[in-house]
Amino acid sequence: MEKFIELIMMLLVFWLATNFLMKFLPGLATQLPLPIYEFLYAFTGAGEDIPQDPTGFFSPEPSPDS
Repeated sequence: MEKFIELIMMLLVFWLATNFLMKFLPGLATQLPLPIYEFLYAFTGAGEDIPQDPTGFFSPEPSPDS
């Protein structure tokens, strides 16, 4: 039972750290490799609607300077 509680606590701390990273430091989060970013994005609970390009580099909208 003690191992189960430790596992739950580790997952909770990881989830809190991931949410903090994704919400308050998105510039740092988007510099991660794409598979890691997508995993963390899904882990935060927002993974239902993962954007096709979370970095925004290839957005379908034309840039104002083009």
